[in-house]
Amino acid sequence: MDKRVPDDSERTVDIIARLQDRLERGRGAEIRLVESILADPQFAAHAPIAQIAERAGVSEPTITRLARALGFPGTREMRFHLAQALAIGGAYLREPSAPVEELPLSGQVVAKVASGAHAALDLMSMALADIDLEPMAKEISRASQILVYGTGGSSSFAAVELQNRLFRLGLHVTAHTDPQLQRMSASVLEPKAVVIGFSVSGQAASVMDAVTIARQYGARAFVVTTPNSPLAAAGDDILPLTFKEDGNLYKPSSMRYALLSAVDMIAMATALTLGKKVLEPLRRVRHSLASQNIKNPNLPIGD
Repeated sequence: MDKRVPDDSERTVDIIARLQDRLERGRGAEIRLVESILADPQFAAHAPIAQIAERAGVSEPTITRLARALGFPGTREMRFHLAQALAIGGAYLREPSAPVEELPLSGQVVAKVASGAHAALDLMSMALADIDLEPMAKEISRASQILVYGTGGSSSFAAVELQNRLFRLGLHVTAHTDPQLQRMSASVLEPKAVVIGFSVSGQAASVMDAVTIARQYGARAFVVTTPNSPLAAAGDDILPLTFKEDGNLYKPSSMRYALLSAVDMIAMATALTLGKKVLEPLRRVRHSLASQNIKNPNLPIGD
């Protein structure tokens, strides 16, 4: 997996301002492309190049030319900065009809929490755009045992949630949030086992110890954490957890949405790797809920 993290100079590029400038200086197809990108930057940051070109009514080479006109080596870098702009300034690009401060209290709460969640997911989308989840999913799908570690409020929540997602696929998975149990359980693993460690800071001592112990006995270790952290270095592979706090002391951290997206990505990649064999355990779980009168097939599995 690519562990590269953009440096500070890359993070300061304001691609939205550059695009707005091209509206004044560009012409023809380029203007149509810029208008399309600014109208839906989320789509432009993540959709295939062919779809972006089709929506704007331009050719794919036009996108490459625009990227270079904006000062980027190619379309990949342009899209990286577009996703970065969404992550940092998504609240402004999705501005409500009235300024947040002018809304009633309930409106402020809804707007700020929702925009923070959008920003967290945008940043995770950017960070994971070039990450190949398939090797991790394959290791998890064929593991004899899966142990998931997380200490503290957010990371322990993620560990338990991943257990909740994986057991229903028919996998042998256990989450440990107690530091002593993390270390002890890691010490009795076999080489066919997999451990997954969560830590927002990448400095949770018990999770780092458990990952190190598990690898000592031949288990495979994946970590979901901040790049370039001690835990990132301790694992075999990293799913980079990238987020930016907004400084609002009254609002719970939006980083939890980044964690939850990582959990869902791991779970879905694993389910797709296992294929149709997951349908029977999922059916059994759904059937077991019928006794609680939860019979609507459109509801999630589990309340």
